[in-house]
Amino acid sequence: MAEVEVETKGGKAAETCFSETERRALLRGSLISTSLYDYSLPATCRPPVRRRCTRRLCLLLAILVLLCAVVGVALGVSLWIKSRTTTKSLPQAIKIGNLMEHLKELQAIATLHNNSRSVEKGYNASAEMVMTKLANVGYNVTTQPFNVFMYEDLAPNNAIFYASIADISFQWKFLQGSQYALLRYSRSTPSGQVINTTLQPVSGGCSMADFSGFLNGSVALLDYDESLNCTLFNMASNAKAANACAVVWGRGPSQAGIAPPTSRVYRMTANSMDIVDIPMLGTTYEMRATLLSLWKIATENNVTLDVQLKTYTSVTSVYTYNVLATTNSGDGSAMIVVGSHLDSVPAGPGINDNGSGVSANLEMALQVASRTVRNKVRFAFWSAEELGLLGSYHYVLNLTPEEKNNTALNLNFDMIASPNFVRGVYNGSGAPAAISTQCRNIQSLFEKNFRDNNLPYEIWPFSGRSDYGSFIASNVNIPAGSIATGADSVKTIDERTNYGGFANTILDPCYHAACDNVQNINESVFIEMATAAAYVLEQLMMKEDLAGFLMSSL
Repeated sequence: MAEVEVETKGGKAAETCFSETERRALLRGSLISTSLYDYSLPATCRPPVRRRCTRRLCLLLAILVLLCAVVGVALGVSLWIKSRTTTKSLPQAIKIGNLMEHLKELQAIATLHNNSRSVEKGYNASAEMVMTKLANVGYNVTTQPFNVFMYEDLAPNNAIFYASIADISFQWKFLQGSQYALLRYSRSTPSGQVINTTLQPVSGGCSMADFSGFLNGSVALLDYDESLNCTLFNMASNAKAANACAVVWGRGPSQAGIAPPTSRVYRMTANSMDIVDIPMLGTTYEMRATLLSLWKIATENNVTLDVQLKTYTSVTSVYTYNVLATTNSGDGSAMIVVGSHLDSVPAGPGINDNGSGVSANLEMALQVASRTVRNKVRFAFWSAEELGLLGSYHYVLNLTPEEKNNTALNLNFDMIASPNFVRGVYNGSGAPAAISTQCRNIQSLFEKNFRDNNLPYEIWPFSGRSDYGSFIASNVNIPAGSIATGADSVKTIDERTNYGGFANTILDPCYHAACDNVQNINESVFIEMATAAAYVLEQLMMKEDLAGFLMSSL
């Protein structure tokens, strides 16, 4: 047996492992073993088992690690794809817990801002909350700034409007509130003091020719007639140009018994909001009839109808902005604008009006962020709706012709959780003829959702009281659709039968009031309306031929 050196645990050892013949064959390379290891040899003569086993084990482990990596990558890609193309429908993804959480945050903001989220108080903080949530899910959030005028009557119920016929000592003293009211953006009389002047009726007022022969420095008495082919701003501007010191609009015979108007008198342009720098009042039909009778008597006696007038108001310019977030995917030539106004009135936190619409709009945006859509969606949160739809109107006025053509429609959500609710779907037939068909087709989707879920609903007229009005205006003509649960309308007995609640009571007893807080929310109807909104949005944003659907026959 020859001696060979083998490696052992303790170092080198010598041991006779092979015969002389085997040793020579080994040196020639002709000794072949049919097994990997020859366990008949002494342990020290066997090949280095530990070293060779370790190499094989490492190879196996490397293969396993590689397989695990491949499987892990595949699983990760699968999960990412699943997150981007979720199997849940958009309505299924809307949860009442998330909706209420948004409302609680808006309530907290109002609490920190004197119980309000108005443009002058908690609006900016509300906008920051919305922008943060949108940015956190990947939206490129933009703002659209503009200036608005804030109006305040600095001496509520202390205005003066007296009338008397010259040379007659008797005065007719009219009452602010019940007989006349200051119109929004009315200016003060000089220094807020009483002015003594005369009153003169004007027929029409839409043309400067209507003021021919107007007595310089008089008060112009005009018809509050919505059928006239001009705006209150146009009439007031003409009156001021004719040197009227104030304008009074009186309701017509068809409006007998109705309270005096308090309309806003202004003009929005793409770059500014314009007002007329004179006092402006609105009267009941009965007060207007009295003034006309007095003027007739005075004229027949060749004397003037004298008036004493005092107003004391404040109009200040305030900076504000809309919040916009647009999906990355989708056809930009078929844009869907989903809007809700984010501001409240100064008197309250605005949790139903319109935190409810904002919450639904925001939650839909958060859920859509991870989806691929066919038609691009822009989620819009309007400012200054409570000042006269100013934010949405500013938006449409600043659309380029191309952007306007690429806007397929507007969905508007405003007050969708009223405590004494009725489900309302706005009637597309009331839109201008150019977009009536499109509006009716949007309406049909809301109706289908309610029918499919066995939920009663009413058809309400487009009243122009919310931001859809800016889109369907005849000078804009962008189709719109909307649902709501009601504001200051009174619930009928039939509606009580269909919806529960209280008959002969307004649908939201806290409308524009300090009590419009989280406790004012009807959670049951809230989730129903929010999922209806999500259903319609999903149907529209996934339409292959959105334009064809909108123009299709019902």
